[in-house]
Amino acid sequence: MIKVPTKNFANSSFAIIEIGDSFLLQKRDDIKNIWYPSMLGLFGGKIENNENEFDALKREILEETNIILKKISFLCDFRIKNKKSFFTRYIFFSKIKNLPNNFHVTEGKGYVLVKKDKLFSLKKTIIPTDYVSLSYYLRLKYNCYLL
Repeated sequence: MIKVPTKNFANSSFAIIEIGDSFLLQKRDDIKNIWYPSMLGLFGGKIENNENEFDALKREILEETNIILKKISFLCDFRIKNKKSFFTRYIFFSKIKNLPNNFHVTEGKGYVLVKKDKLFSLKKTIIPTDYVSLSYYLRLKYNCYLL
């Protein structure tokens, strides 16, 4: 069971964005009431009332990075329990050739590009559900495992 360090629960969508042999991760803000402050995580966020998980992902990625993802595929989802209710964290993936010229991060403390072979060394600094998602993605796409 994952202990969730926030009281604000919402269904959300996030993307594994692969660029060459690296993954684009967000450096999270150091704000105590957010989901895993000061850690690395996938870009994405809350699904608004009028959105489905796919539309929310496209909006969040555009708002947070100015990247327009053209080819997006569903990977998995997590149902996370909060007392008597559940919320869902949807994970998608997309490959892009490079960061666009107009790329900029509008949330968090910035970003980092992490090479596939360096993910394991950052295990304790990556949000647990995002680390599991990255591990699952690597297993499906490259038949390699993060331990």
